Amino acid sequence: MIRGNYNITFLQQMLGISSPMSPMSKLSVSSLSSPEVQNQLKAAGIDVNSRQYQVVMKDMMGALDGRAGYTTVSAIKNRMRQYNADGDYVGPGGIVVPGMIATGIPESERHQIINVSEDARQKMFDETKRHFLQEYGVANGDTTKRSEVFRAFQLSIPKEDRLKGTWTLGQYERAYTRAFVDAVKAVNPNWEPGQPFDKSILDSVTRESVDHALVKSGNKLVFSNKSVNIRI
Repeated sequence: MIRGNYNITFLQQMLGISSPMSPMSKLSVSSLSSPEVQNQLKAAGIDVNSRQYQVVMKDMMGALDGRAGYTTVSAIKNRMRQYNADGDYVGPGGIVVPGMIATGIPESERHQIINVSEDARQKMFDETKRHFLQEYGVANGDTTKRSEVFRAFQLSIPKEDRLKGTWTLGQYERAYTRAFVDAVKAVNPNWEPGQPFDKSILDSVTRESVDHALVKSGNKLVFSNKSVNIRI
């Protein structure tokens, strides 16, 4: 039995127990790698061996660039929540799809044409057509559901293909819009986006006919000499 008026911290150190740390206690960033602070972080519920923690520390050190800085347990936990188990940034509430951060990735690597499933192309065609009909050819960020189509597609393919796949699906989206514009102008050459038109005109445009008319040109999809088959 230990007798006497010992300091609690001293007793905890003797027994190998980490002292409790307040979530808002200031921590010097330079001290985070010390065994004592590491034990305190573990006691506070932080997995110092996790990819989330390692990425947060790397970002923090990079931002300080050798300068002195301070953080707290609460701040570390909040930042760790913005990464998944693989260390990919997913943002608050997981809003960002892993693999969709383009920072540091050259355009030549992410703007590439790859295969996109027929299902994804059809969903993009259907949404592009719906939006075109609803807004009479005007792009309206408040009513489009294109982001949902892109996100579902991104989550359906490997992480390493998501930037390239998104670029490619975007090329199809542009082609579908172009085909709809051409179909309306074939009936009314003076038509401008926002002006009403006979919506049955777009029944003549199919996703297959547009896809068949596209060819790869560098990192883009363009219409070949074949025109989209439009029945007027």
